[in-house]
Amino acid sequence: MRILVIVSFVLLLSSCKSTYEDTLKSRDIEKKEKLAFELYEKKDYFKASDLFKSLIQDKKTGLDIEKMFFYYAMCDYQLGDFGLAAYEFERLVQKFPRGNYTEESQFYIGMSNFKKSPPSFLDQDYTYRAIESFQLFLDKYPNSKRKDEVNQRVDELTKKLELKIYMQAKLFFRMEEYKSSTVFFENLLIDFPDTKFAEEANYLIAESQFKLANKSIESKQIERYKKSIKSVNKFNKKYKNSEYKTRIEEISSKSQKEIIRLKKELPEYYKKIGDYEQSIGLYETLLRRAKSVSEKQNFSLQLFRVHHAKCQKSNTQYKVKNYEDLIKFYKELNESNRNYINTKASKEVELAKLGYYNYKANAAYQLYKEGKYAFAIDHYKKLLADTSIQNSGKDWYFFMMSNYKLSLTQEAKSRKQQLDTLMAYWPKVESFMSESPSSYDSKLKKIRKKSETKLNDFPIALVKEPLNEGHYKLALNRAQKELGRKLSKKDEEEIVYLLIAASLKYAKKGKRFEKYDRFYSAQKFFKLHYLKVKDVTLKEKLENLEVKIKKGLTKYQINEE
Repeated sequence: MRILVIVSFVLLLSSCKSTYEDTLKSRDIEKKEKLAFELYEKKDYFKASDLFKSLIQDKKTGLDIEKMFFYYAMCDYQLGDFGLAAYEFERLVQKFPRGNYTEESQFYIGMSNFKKSPPSFLDQDYTYRAIESFQLFLDKYPNSKRKDEVNQRVDELTKKLELKIYMQAKLFFRMEEYKSSTVFFENLLIDFPDTKFAEEANYLIAESQFKLANKSIESKQIERYKKSIKSVNKFNKKYKNSEYKTRIEEISSKSQKEIIRLKKELPEYYKKIGDYEQSIGLYETLLRRAKSVSEKQNFSLQLFRVHHAKCQKSNTQYKVKNYEDLIKFYKELNESNRNYINTKASKEVELAKLGYYNYKANAAYQLYKEGKYAFAIDHYKKLLADTSIQNSGKDWYFFMMSNYKLSLTQEAKSRKQQLDTLMAYWPKVESFMSESPSSYDSKLKKIRKKSETKLNDFPIALVKEPLNEGHYKLALNRAQKELGRKLSKKDEEEIVYLLIAASLKYAKKGKRFEKYDRFYSAQKFFKLHYLKVKDVTLKEKLENLEVKIKKGLTKYQINEE
């Protein structure tokens, strides 16, 4: 009997399986549809899915295809494959944007993403997708019977995002990442203004900013303590009787004390790290705000010392200016403050004065030795114009040498301008030599001779230098420009040769499609200027260049044709 029951059950299963498989392969659409819905009602979504998928291909009308498509997607949804279900529902909405199942499909897109939305401590990508899908549903179907259900789902999802941000902010706070915790708490209050965590979030923003200020380097502390006080004031306006009241008042009190302390200590910190401008600015503020005589005297002394340190540590080119600022500051102090500095730092005052007069007289020469010729020139100009200092032949010599050495570091055009400037000073030099002869007179005359020799290289150097350095277009432009000026015959012939040489080099350097035109231009330059050259050697060189130009024209003319 038992064996008979088992055999009967197996036969029944085989029969069912045979019926399903036969129907799936059948061309009988009505039979297939009937079985698909029977299986769907019996919650056998796996088999129903295959039948609906087959029916999508079998059905002829759009309405029938849409219906089969919808139930095919619903099978994925009922089977718990929410990612695939959302994808199929989205395809359905795209294919049938005004269909009978579009509203339901849009709803189930949101529900599929809703089902995929993970706990709040995990990534919330699907939560955002679900909210976006539900919002789209409400926009399209504001009077839908599912409106209340959708709003309820959106509220659930929103609370999950709210909790997520809150938990992240708290985690950053516990990890002592106070800048990040502040940002997350602020985002929580912006995104969820009615959050139940509002009071705690406002308190923890102030706490985070206070603790961040404590951990910060000194240069950022004042600004950050001010932010914590601002957050405290904002908190106190919102929450009069808070459980955090004691701690919030403590944050405010400690922040204010730290700001007062830092304002007095920060200038010394900046001095220590070599940021003298910041230190001077802060000490000047403290001096302006000081009320007692002793405070004013103390800040004056500290300011003097920062100015002096700045002078001692600065590069040579800035020392004179910095010493001038120091002496000006010292002289402009009232008598009480100046006497206090003289009493407390008499040696420093003497060193500062000595440094000022020493660098005023010697900084220009020091800069020359350091190879900073442009700075040396500027300092020598001031030195030679200063009637309080006795100028010497040495000063004029190194002033002229600075100009000459600077010219050697420059490109041809700038070098010529620099040498012209040097020669413009020569009448003053001659006048000085006649009034105060010195051992530097012969050296000064040598500089003049060297400068004249260098100037004789022009205008040829203006063209030759860029040509030698591979700047052929620049050489071409300069050569044409110089040939438009009045030149000696020798210079004119030399520049004609350089023009043709530069045009040939420029043609060879061009891209393949440019070369013919450039060789053609070189030939035009040759025909235009060749007859100007009478020098036999140069004419021979030019004829050699012409041969190369013609070869280039022949080669690239053939290629173009």
